[in-house]
This record gives sequence, C-alpha cells and structure tokens, in this order.
Amino acid sequence: MLLAIFLLLILLWLISTYTILGLLSSNIEGLDQLKPAANIAEKPKSNIQPKRYGVELLQVKDNAIAAGIPGLGASMQSEQKQFNPETSFYINAISSSRPDLDNKKDIVNKSKPEPEPKKEYKAAIFKADRPETIVLNMETEKVTSFIAVAPQAGGVFPPKFNFTLTNNLADNKLSLDLWATSPSIENAPSNSIIGSDNYTSFPYPPELFETKEKDGTLIDGIKIGGINIGNNALHIIGVGRIFDRKFGDIGEVQNMNDTLNVVCNNSAGITGILFYLGKAVTQSS
Repeated sequence: MLLAIFLLLILLWLISTYTILGLLSSNIEGLDQLKPAANIAEKPKSNIQPKRYGVELLQVKDNAIAAGIPGLGASMQSEQKQFNPETSFYINAISSSRPDLDNKKDIVNKSKPEPEPKKEYKAAIFKADRPETIVLNMETEKVTSFIAVAPQAGGVFPPKFNFTLTNNLADNKLSLDLWATSPSIENAPSNSIIGSDNYTSFPYPPELFETKEKDGTLIDGIKIGGINIGNNALHIIGVGRIFDRKFGDIGEVQNMNDTLNVVCNNSAGITGILFYLGKAVTQSS
C-alpha cells in the first residue's frame, strides 16, 4: 500500500515538472515572434538640395503658332489683360514629403517647447524673353514633388507663350520627369486647370496648399511653396494637350531630353502653372 502511494506521488511530480518546463519553453520560444507596435508613422524621407536649371518664358507671336489649334478666338484674346514685359515671375520647388517646410510653416518638435529652426526655400525670379539660370531646392529622395510658377501680384502671362525649364543632368544628377511619364502610370488624367475650387479633388498632401494668410484672411487663390498660383493655374502632370475649364485645347506639354516645355496658345485668365513631378531619380557620379 505504501509502495503504491509512493509511486503515485512520483508520477504526479513528473507530470507537474514536465508541464512547467513546457510552459517556460513555449514562452521563451515566443519572444522572437514579438513585433513592434503597428501604425507608428515613419518620418518622411526628405533630402532637399539646391540644383541649377535654365528657365525661359518666351512671348510667342501669332505667326509662330501652329494653325488649326482650337481655342484661339479673338474674343478670348480680347479678354486677356495687357502683358507688361517687365513683369517678374516667381518659381519654386516643393517636396510632397515636406510641404510644410516649403510653405514656410513652423516645424514643431513635440519633445521640445520651442519650434525648431526652419529653412526657407525662397522662390527664384525671372522675366519673360530673358533666359536665366536659377536655383531650385529640389527633393532628391524617391518621392514626388511640385514646381510652381506665377507672375507677380497684378501681373499676367503673355497672351501666348512658350515656357521651358532645362535640367543639366550631368551637373544635377537628378531626373526632371512629369508624374504621368512613368511607365507604371496608366490612364493618367489630362493636363487641366487647378484652383481654389477643385484642388481638394486631387490626391495631394492636404498641407501642400495654403488658403489663408497668417492673419486668417482668405487668399484669393491658392498658395504652394509661398507662391500664389491663383484660381486658374495650368495643372501639368504629363505630356500631351492642355485643356481649359470648358475642355478647350489651349496648348501642349513636352518632356524630353531633361526639359519641360509648355506651349500655351491662349493664356486668357491663366494665373499660374503647377507641375507635378514623378519620384526623384538620382544618378551616381
């Protein structure tokens, strides 16, 4: 009888020991399956560097425009405000990864009580019929970006113009390609018009545009990169034709040989140009 009780106690001890060791083993083995907490926002990648470009805005005479393009009626031209050849034009680059920096807003580090020092990427300035070399602070990480162009306050574009932005690839080692030129983009929309009435319909970062001044008053238009492109800006995303709000053909876009070229055959009411660039591609030295 005592022997049976002794054997039963040994059996119970062995069973309990095996169970405890199994639990400990399973817990240890499970440590390598632990994963970091999900939904932690990664810091956006951004590396903005100054790059040199050639810029040229040429007035185009009537006899230099190809015949047969719709939307060139004299009634439309008569609506255009007279162009002043001394008008200054502003151009700036904006990264979709850090649009807050480019719009000159304070970047606040929550771990510090005071705003961090911020960089201000000032717009370059040029005039019509005067080719210039300018510096744009361009995003070099593999994210999309924008280039905004607009005349000074109260100014207008020439009635018909040819705008060219030339990239020196050998020096910049950075691509200059419109978003819709990427082979991965299918069924891209046409080049059109963007303004305060429809900018929210595009899948751009909400902080990209400014619609209010610092004092809270509404802006007549929309600002991007510190430039007010107005309410009727050319929205350039790819090569091909440009259409106004009434689907009239008013020009063409080309993007070849590291050059962006916009031919606008009727700039009546046009307040700016917004280029949407594809993800930056850098080249090694």
